[in-house]
Amino acid sequence: MFSARKIFLVPLQLLFVSLTNAQIPSPVVDITARMNNDYSFNKKNFGINKTMPQEFEKQILAALSYFPELSKTKITFLLQKGNSGVIETRPEWLSVFKNSHRRAYLVFIGDSSSKHTPQFMYRNSPVNGQVGIIGHELAHILYFSKRNTFGLLQTGIGHVSTKYMDNFENKTDSITIERGLGYQLIDWNIYLRKAFGMTDPENGPDPFFTDTTRERYMSPARIRQVMSKSNVYK
Repeated sequence: MFSARKIFLVPLQLLFVSLTNAQIPSPVVDITARMNNDYSFNKKNFGINKTMPQEFEKQILAALSYFPELSKTKITFLLQKGNSGVIETRPEWLSVFKNSHRRAYLVFIGDSSSKHTPQFMYRNSPVNGQVGIIGHELAHILYFSKRNTFGLLQTGIGHVSTKYMDNFENKTDSITIERGLGYQLIDWNIYLRKAFGMTDPENGPDPFFTDTTRERYMSPARIRQVMSKSNVYK
């Protein structure tokens, strides 16, 4: 039996250390203008080895600019039709056994939420929110890139544990916030909670669980609390 916390601890430290060694954009409340103005620059510098749906190219590239370590990583972003979830990320199967620098990743973006009730779609989120959730998925890839094959397999096994997944996704939100995408992550979570009909989306619980004491993904209020303690937002 292994500890979810121990599995995540060392890579998480490495991810935060890397912040000091990379040029990362400063946080901005609304990323729309920057996303449009920096499109050509972002495509040239962060579009290498990336396959993206054209309609969301600007959003994806804007999120990638906050993860310069992934500038040459092979990532395929795929729109899923039909009975899809919201968004998920995983390494390409065969690349799990490759050196971390040679791995490729898949990000599945749900173009329908018929799997859930009420229905909601990635495309219906404000642009800010679209960038925020892509940033969350890129934080997953950054984490995966720090793991060897055995570590990736451990992570896969950990997915059967509810406590592991709660910790895993919560820590991933922390990384996304520390990267400077806190405002964008807030907008995604507000959109999601409004889609579920919550009257108080700022403080609403995780919409995917009936147990309101669980927080796999941070609420907007919790994200703001973390941001208030981070030097990135000073």
